Amino acid sequence: MSRYLKPIVATLVLALAACTVVTPRQQSSSLEAAPVEFVAIGDMPYGPNDIGPFVALLAMINDNPPDITVHVGDIKGSGTPCTDAVLIGQRDYLNSVAGAVVFTPGDNEWTDCHTRPAGGYDPRERLAFLRDLFFVDDRSLGQQPRVLEQQSAQGGDFAPFVENARWQQNGVMFVTAHVVGSNNGLDRRNPAAAAEYDARNLASTIWIREGFALARAEGAYVLVLAMQADPFLLYGIGGGFRDTLAAISEGAAAFGKPVLVVHGDGHEYTVDTPFYGSNGQLLENVIRLEVPGAADIRAVRVRIDPNAAKMFAFEPFGPG
Repeated sequence: MSRYLKPIVATLVLALAACTVVTPRQQSSSLEAAPVEFVAIGDMPYGPNDIGPFVALLAMINDNPPDITVHVGDIKGSGTPCTDAVLIGQRDYLNSVAGAVVFTPGDNEWTDCHTRPAGGYDPRERLAFLRDLFFVDDRSLGQQPRVLEQQSAQGGDFAPFVENARWQQNGVMFVTAHVVGSNNGLDRRNPAAAAEYDARNLASTIWIREGFALARAEGAYVLVLAMQADPFLLYGIGGGFRDTLAAISEGAAAFGKPVLVVHGDGHEYTVDTPFYGSNGQLLENVIRLEVPGAADIRAVRVRIDPNAAKMFAFEPFGPG
């Protein structure tokens, strides 16, 4: 990976006020503000030496189950072959978690599978296999899967995108979007890769914007967006994250309430506020959580409490 580029940001703002607008649907369903706890994990396990600590980390999650666990992709190292057996094994690890696990793909399990160390696969073929393996129906992974709303249910051009999901819990809107590292898979030199990127980028951008609109309409007090890529980790000219950044910035500005963007890719535990609006102003309501990963076998327990002095609490943990 290239050197991690961190933008200069303002002081982290965690004490954010919550304001919930109650709708008739909320009164009859689940959008009443209440604490939510989830575990965020990503970029692991990368190699054979990571399996033992990774299994121990999953056991720690099972010992203190959250409301849900989110894996933000890169379920294998970039140099690990993208074989069916490897991907099935990683699926089985996630299914061993006691509660529900939501997975959004990373670049290591399909975009970068064309490299020689990864086996020289066709990335589009590996993506199709991932979708068939990890997204069998509208339920998450884990021992107690939960039903998700998938973009694929909209049909038409969105039918392939089973991995883009959302769900609501206690006034929190969760959204996953298929945005991956390595410039989001954008490579104009390869017509097949470019066509895949164009379709997925459009679908994911629309899904993010819809998530913000739905959160506003239904009175959510927080929106959590999970994706694999660090959109500030650039390769060369970049450009693959331009639409994603615009969708987040514009959606968060219109939402006006706390937003948490969770991603991996850089492998460095980070909590900060790096997002800016189209007017150049810092979006203090948008917090970024980058999970540990690679050699740092830890997860992050996140508690969101609308009544706490600090709405977000972050606790990294691991087997040590």
